[in-house]
Amino acid sequence: MLGKLLKYELKATSRVFIPLYIAILVVSIVNGLSLNLEIFNIQGLATIILMCLFISLFVITIVVTIQRFNKNLLKDEGYLMFTLPVSSKSLVLSKYLTSLIWTFLSFVVAFLSFNIIFIIPTYKYFDFSYFVNEFNLLFSNMLNLNILGQFIKIILLMVISYTIFIFNVYLSLSIGQLPIFNRFRNISSFIGFLVINLLISYAQNTVSLFVNDASVNIEAIDNINYAISSVTSIVSKGLNIAIVINLIIILVLFFATTYILDKKLNLE
Repeated sequence: MLGKLLKYELKATSRVFIPLYIAILVVSIVNGLSLNLEIFNIQGLATIILMCLFISLFVITIVVTIQRFNKNLLKDEGYLMFTLPVSSKSLVLSKYLTSLIWTFLSFVVAFLSFNIIFIIPTYKYFDFSYFVNEFNLLFSNMLNLNILGQFIKIILLMVISYTIFIFNVYLSLSIGQLPIFNRFRNISSFIGFLVINLLISYAQNTVSLFVNDASVNIEAIDNINYAISSVTSIVSKGLNIAIVINLIIILVLFFATTYILDKKLNLE
């Protein structure tokens, strides 16, 4: 059933994102062509439009994340959604996964956009084999220095941090619809978001202090290879602890949200 919910969410939100993606890629092509033909007045205008589109994409991603959860589950549409034979966990996960998918696709579109702008003016001189060789060299160096795993963990931590933001929004909106806050739903949600952020920051800072206290004094190490190994080990340990702590935070936010939806739901 989660798959059907996800399909419905993607279809409902695609009407917002797909036209915006197309517009970004089209403007990127115009930007690249204007650079190639040295039509700098068009290139300047295209750059401004492209910047505005990227700002709009960022804002719309956040707005859609908030709106789909609030409108679909906490307002009138919630009467229909909670009559479906699915758990509140599936409903929340469908919203979250949809937001995550569109965020990922937005990064892909941004990557394609910058590559289009770069490749079109330089396609005559662009050496693809050189690019591949440089990428392979970079990959090999990351393997030799044993930092590829740390890089992957950093990417994972970025995804986890964004997940915390989404579930913080969901929990804050859910808190705002509790009966005690009926007259001040929006303000209560906003205050709840700030308070939850402070609690999360406190937990993360406490763990960071613990990790720093347990770290090795790198300045006292003379051997450069051992120093690099020690730094890598400390970074790896810090990333592992950060990932675990943030995953616990995500679970707390997720189950707190679903508990309110299951036990304290107060639709408008």
